[in-house]
Amino acid sequence: MTIITKPSIGLTQFTDFTMKGSAAKTKFVKDIKYQGDYHPIKDYWRVLREGLKKYHENRYNDSYLLAIIDDAIPARQKNYQEAVKAYLKFLKNKKVQWFEPGKSNWYCDELTVRSNPELGLIIDDIPYLIKLYFKGKNERIDKHKCRSALTLLKDSHYSIEHPKSIKHAILNVQKGRLITVDESTEYHQIALESDAAQFMFIWNRL
Repeated sequence: MTIITKPSIGLTQFTDFTMKGSAAKTKFVKDIKYQGDYHPIKDYWRVLREGLKKYHENRYNDSYLLAIIDDAIPARQKNYQEAVKAYLKFLKNKKVQWFEPGKSNWYCDELTVRSNPELGLIIDDIPYLIKLYFKGKNERIDKHKCRSALTLLKDSHYSIEHPKSIKHAILNVQKGRLITVDESTEYHQIALESDAAQFMFIWNRL
């Protein structure tokens, strides 16, 4: 078992944390702190997440995504199929162009959040840095619930300089819904730092 001393978590994990109730948050942080070593087979959506990036980056046709479904672990094929169907519906009738999003991190005291957006897309002439979220099939994912994550995405340190006009977004893949917000305020920044502080408080008590 690997015991992580200084937390470095993904944005999806941070988003999941902010959406949970108090007791569930404690268990969630404990599971992260005392998780076993990472193995790709445990990452349910990894193949599709990476596949969507390659799909745009290499300008593959839709058959590439359909092949990912066929090659997926049988137990995952149904969910992969639904996600691909929703994603292609989201793209329908849109003019889309790829650009490299680069890597990014957000830091708050001892907490590091790997906020790397999977996709850099210009959609109908508007540039977006997009984080893919695959857990919105049965959960209500809206601007309110994603506010801290979107503020974090905007305030991250990027390896590639992007124009200030770029929009930061979370794509609820299952619903084909792109979630963005207006400019963050000081109150949104305080709320984000409060979420991070709560994560660290739980982490240090466990």
